[in-house]
Amino acid sequence: MKNLQNNFLEARYFFSQLAMLLLLIPAATVASDKDSANNDNQPLKHIEISGISIATPAGKIADILIAQGYAQVNNTLFTKQEQLQNNRKTIFRVEIEDTAAFRQISYHRSLSGGRVKTAGDKQPIPAFENDTAQQLYQLICENTSEETKKTRACETVTTSSINAGHGQFIELDNHFSAQLSATAANTAMGIKYTY
Repeated sequence: MKNLQNNFLEARYFFSQLAMLLLLIPAATVASDKDSANNDNQPLKHIEISGISIATPAGKIADILIAQGYAQVNNTLFTKQEQLQNNRKTIFRVEIEDTAAFRQISYHRSLSGGRVKTAGDKQPIPAFENDTAQQLYQLICENTSEETKKTRACETVTTSSINAGHGQFIELDNHFSAQLSATAANTAMGIKYTY
């Protein structure tokens, strides 16, 4: 009788371990799928906006931006201005948010002073922004389904306009979001990585 009782306990232990293993397999598969989705967007970690990326160490960001002529306003905001003709200026703003939940780089360029003319002559996107805008557009809009392109509001690329998401941040997967609105007059680009 004691032998039968031991066999029963051993079998019960074996089946409880087997049941636990079977319960863990779907969870591991979901985690693996999330990681593979994350790997698809790893290039976003290395796209540089004004010489910095999501992967740039925090201690180097200020030095990189100051070397480009930006002034540090506070721990997260850097600005610079370039004088144009007719009392107009180009204003650049880079903001870095680094919290326990996410890291985000936002870049904005705008023209100030005078009237911004958008009708008629379509000026090209400045060359120093075009490469970054093209890279972001590829990751947001290319190699995706027509439905995804529609959801992400991907617009046709021209020399004077590269836009997606109506200028708002677009969630690409569980970790990455991106912002893209580039024209000759104004640009807003950003990358957000959620931990």
